[in-house]
Amino acid sequence: MLGAVSTGFGLLHPQGVTARLLLLTLVLAVLFAATVTSRLLRPVSILETVELKIEPGESLSKVAQRLAESGVIRDAKPFVLYARALRRDRDIRHGKHFFGGVLDARAVLDELVSPPQPTMRVTIHEGLTFAEAGDLLEAAGVVTAEEYREAACDPDFVRLVGAANTANCSEGFLFPDTYNLRPGMTAEEIVRHQYTRFEKVLGAILAERDTTSARVAAYTDGETGVETLSEKVRQDLITLASIVQREAFDPAEQPLIASVFHNRLERTMMLQADPTIIYGLKLRGVWDGNIKRSHLREEAPYNTYTNYGLTPGPICNPGEHALRAALNPSNTEFLYFVAESDGGHRFSRTLAEHNRAVRAFQLGKH
Repeated sequence: MLGAVSTGFGLLHPQGVTARLLLLTLVLAVLFAATVTSRLLRPVSILETVELKIEPGESLSKVAQRLAESGVIRDAKPFVLYARALRRDRDIRHGKHFFGGVLDARAVLDELVSPPQPTMRVTIHEGLTFAEAGDLLEAAGVVTAEEYREAACDPDFVRLVGAANTANCSEGFLFPDTYNLRPGMTAEEIVRHQYTRFEKVLGAILAERDTTSARVAAYTDGETGVETLSEKVRQDLITLASIVQREAFDPAEQPLIASVFHNRLERTMMLQADPTIIYGLKLRGVWDGNIKRSHLREEAPYNTYTNYGLTPGPICNPGEHALRAALNPSNTEFLYFVAESDGGHRFSRTLAEHNRAVRAFQLGKH
């Protein structure tokens, strides 16, 4: 009889289907949670210390988004869910937090709920050499001058920044700025922090420059589509910016100073810039505060009175305005300038004009 025959498909009963769906949903949820947890707990390697300032009242979602954009965590949303699952999403402490090394989500969350680390605010002024910056950092009690010198001259770091083989270590690539340095920060971390800042500033300058009147050759990267500089042009740009920086600290005058040097280079004229001589004398440890006539005549790598072209490398660490001026100089026919008594400069097109300016502003003869 058909009524007595079992089909063996009892699981097709609505209750059986529901049970299977529930089981499948549970398995998928467990697998998803395991995947998310695995991804969250997979460490992220942070080469450059990331500083994150959390404002009072800032939401965890916004903080997580900023962390993801900075490369501290892989994904923002799973991190928020992770913090909420542990009921720590409301424990985030506002203030400055630092992230570096190899970190997983647990370590990042531990930092966020910990009291913010104290920092030391240090200003490294535009135009300082790395030796002078090292002295400043030592005086501030951050690192010793020798530790900073060793970090700036570390061969791997010098290769990283792309300094010329003839340059003095990583001079020119250590961006001058005001930095919030945390206690215990090493000299290696500081110079890398400065170089990271340098790259951001130079990248922004390149992105904004007027290509129609540019006098520095650039090219568009085939992979990224971003305008960039060849290694040699980049090195020359930084070297020129450093000379501009030491000649004029007034940002308004720097494009004019840069135009003089561009014009002289294009005409194969010596730059005849006093700061280059001073830098060379300092490297040799014989600078006494005065440039002598003998210094102008001697054959030395950094003497732009006896050598054509640029110096072997930068003579200081230029700031943003000097870099902009070197890349986008004023359009002038000036070939000379002389310092005026008020700290500015008088610019001239011819040697005769320049000699008159020298007599008027340096020799006091009107």
